[in-house]
Amino acid sequence: MSISIFSKALLAAAGLTLSISAQAESTVHIYNWSDYIGKTTRADFEAATGIKPMYDVFDSNETLEAKLLAGRTGYDVVVPSNHFLGKQIKA
Repeated sequence: MSISIFSKALLAAAGLTLSISAQAESTVHIYNWSDYIGKTTRADFEAATGIKPMYDVFDSNETLEAKLLAGRTGYDVVVPSNHFLGKQIKA
């Protein structure tokens, strides 16, 4: 997936997540691969929405899975890779 397409998908997912959220927060918590986002995406998102993205990264599917299995991650948006997605949804 290209960074441009991913950036648009991330913005759409974050916007959808926030629009259906019962909490009126001014931040969105994102957990993603370190290289899956454009250099200006976070700043662009904040400028467009007024919502500050709190962005944490992981370096492997195993790291992501361990975090998900620990429970109560606090993340609004998590971006797994497609070949681990089914397993991580079950987690």
